[in-house]
Amino acid sequence: MVLSRTRLQMAKTMFWFVVSWTACGMLAYRLLRSGALDWSEEFITIASGITIGLISAAFELFAVPALTRRHGAGVMIVIRALGYIVGLSVFLHLVTFPLFGLLEDGDPLSFLRSDRYRNFVLDGRFAGGLLSLTLMSFVISFVWQVNRMLGPGTLTALLFGRYRRPVSEERIFMFLDLKDSTAIAERLGDVGFNAFKNDFYHDLSEPVLQTRGRIYEYVGDEVVITWTYRDGLRDGNCVRCFFLIEREVRRSRREYLDRYGIVPDFKAAVHCGPVVTSEIGDLRKDIVHSGDTVNTTARIESLCKPLGQRLLVSAALLARLPPDLGLRLKDLGRRTLRGKEVEVHLYGVLGKRDRVQNTGPAEGTPAGE
Repeated sequence: MVLSRTRLQMAKTMFWFVVSWTACGMLAYRLLRSGALDWSEEFITIASGITIGLISAAFELFAVPALTRRHGAGVMIVIRALGYIVGLSVFLHLVTFPLFGLLEDGDPLSFLRSDRYRNFVLDGRFAGGLLSLTLMSFVISFVWQVNRMLGPGTLTALLFGRYRRPVSEERIFMFLDLKDSTAIAERLGDVGFNAFKNDFYHDLSEPVLQTRGRIYEYVGDEVVITWTYRDGLRDGNCVRCFFLIEREVRRSRREYLDRYGIVPDFKAAVHCGPVVTSEIGDLRKDIVHSGDTVNTTARIESLCKPLGQRLLVSAALLARLPPDLGLRLKDLGRRTLRGKEVEVHLYGVLGKRDRVQNTGPAEGTPAGE
């Protein structure tokens, strides 16, 4: 299931790049073409756009994330520019132009030897087209990266002003906190601890995307993730995200030990309810969520350590999750949250198994619902 969802996400990304590159290729062809349009050349342009789109998607999905961890934004701009300029030039000369020659004369090298090609290069159309395609690649990559960074639907919401006026909606929140962060910071120092956190945040990015969540904010060594009800409840995404993050950290275990001598451990709480969502800011716009649900989730997370649990979920959320997730749960009863008068029924998520363990509330805590 996880693999199929990952492949679906990759397929959506590749579809975006293929459609974008095909449209850009057709636009560039029509702008640079002198004389009547040729259906065979248009066909080659479409095929080239599809191929370049697939290659670009692979580059952005697999190469760019690894490079981003090692290089700053300025260096990445240069890498992207050189990558696309060299890549497009090589592709055009090894694939697109030989196809023109095959269709016209049956010789893949005939177009490259022709006066038409020489004129195309000497009059600046080739350089102009290459530059145009490179600029288009930046636009395509930028839109994709911004949408990926903001989370599903956020870019559209900002562009179309969905939250210009406050909107009441129901959302799911996860507050995820690094364990023993103070001790780790003292051990690694400020610079080392910051790098440690950044590597951890990088590892949780893909699980958040796979479960269609959005990183709402970073607060110190804490991350707040949010989902719409539709995305968070589907397949138990809001809970599944926690286990996917665990998996990513396990995969990077050796790298953490080699670099820092410690592997990050974390705890989290998940809760749901009504919030007010609105767009704020002028110089810097953002979408914010406010209401008791956000505060309650934070209070629940603060109970992870006292209750000895790595993942806490509220009964309100559990009641809405699909019944076939196979979660192994520990009923912790009703708990009083700091600064709250109303008690909240909590469960500890121990793993995945079709059994609920009811141990009752702790001493001094009122009985269950």
